[in-house]
Amino acid sequence: MKRITLVAATLALAACSDNALVDTTGPEVAHPRAYLGPVETIFTNQTPESTLDASPGWEVATRFTPEADGRITGFRFWKADGETGTHTARLWNSAGTQIASGTFSSETTSGWQSVSITGVYVYAGSTYRVSVNTNTKQVKTYNYFGINGPISNGNLYADYSYYGQPTGSRPTTGSGSIYFVDVNFREVIPISPSPCYIDQPCP
Repeated sequence: MKRITLVAATLALAACSDNALVDTTGPEVAHPRAYLGPVETIFTNQTPESTLDASPGWEVATRFTPEADGRITGFRFWKADGETGTHTARLWNSAGTQIASGTFSSETTSGWQSVSITGVYVYAGSTYRVSVNTNTKQVKTYNYFGINGPISNGNLYADYSYYGQPTGSRPTTGSGSIYFVDVNFREVIPISPSPCYIDQPCP
């Protein structure tokens, strides 16, 4: 009887999420039984106000801070009408080290473009920059942060932007405008110490 109960509890625990984590690096070290929450992004209903000439190419970035431990599982950027060439998004930590990247494929002519990555851990309270290269055209909303203040959506908080050259390098010139470079973030949610049984909802 005890053996049957243990098997049932194990199966129920595995069913808590089809995204159960088994990695032994990152935030999961403290929570070996954890799952990933839904995808969150910095930008929601914001849209660009203008399209600018980007020749001969710029690297533009959004500075953000996650308010929970999690994983970056992809990148987004708003492609300007008339923009050409290939695009690679890059994630930089506060020390200026690139910790992840993703190259976009099958892009549409304009609007949001997305790319998935294997996933890299980010930590609550740490500051990161997500950047992308633009080649001929780029979008912008002038002084968005100065007028509207920071963007806070779910566990993501963004308050500043950067731009610079050459493309592929970490941009360092600050700006209160937004260039619509974004991440897909998923919170690492620990499962409570007691197992969730079939007749008991998962935490």
